[in-house]
Amino acid sequence: MRVRRVVADNPSPYTGPGTNTWIVEGDPVAVVIDPGPDDDRHLAAIEERLAGAAVGAILVTHSHPDHLPLAARLGDRHHANVLRYPELGEGDLVQLGKVRLRALHTPGHASDHLCFLQEEDRAVFTGDLVLGKGSTMITYPDGDMAAYLHSLDRLLEVRPSILFPGHWDPVEDPLPKLEEYKRHRLDREEQVLRALAEGPSDSAELTRRVYASEISGEQLLRAAEMTLQAHLRKLVEEGRVRSEGSLYSLP
Repeated sequence: MRVRRVVADNPSPYTGPGTNTWIVEGDPVAVVIDPGPDDDRHLAAIEERLAGAAVGAILVTHSHPDHLPLAARLGDRHHANVLRYPELGEGDLVQLGKVRLRALHTPGHASDHLCFLQEEDRAVFTGDLVLGKGSTMITYPDGDMAAYLHSLDRLLEVRPSILFPGHWDPVEDPLPKLEEYKRHRLDREEQVLRALAEGPSDSAELTRRVYASEISGEQLLRAAEMTLQAHLRKLVEEGRVRSEGSLYSLP
């Protein structure tokens, strides 16, 4: 399997150096994964990297605005179907020429999140489930922390050989990375419980308690609060945290 990458020119605190568009080369057609933001320059860069190759399908890992919007324009140009959840679901196979990709429903970062597994090489296109650097946001209320941890376990079952993420570089040692991601989330959960042991709090104040040494700036704190709220929902559903109005406390 030959894979090429085109990085969208949309760097930010949330996208790292930009969003990765992956081109899986096949015979006689290619498959494009995550066409990215609706940007003329990015479209031109994808076309340049395709070098005249036909596109058989466009796959989208999830509907966030840095992954999906260019799909319709690119699909129209190549008369190619755009496939994403729920048209694709767990176990569905996309086969075009020599390209065979199995859809894995991996909610957590987003409820409609898919990964795509190339079974022969055990290569996985992970979208934002796993990044090449740092950790991913769990964007509450659509994001779900319990589902996210289950999705990490789903990838561990696959025992992938390489991960092609939505941001940053490929992960060539995926099993330790997946275990690191699980450990990070469970460690964060323990931080939340320790912070609540100091007394009841709303999510904004709790975010400042938990992330005080890691994050500065209101924009990043608001993003951290969404992920922290996803942790809180999981803990409330498990009966480990109590919610009364906007306040959270230990039972």
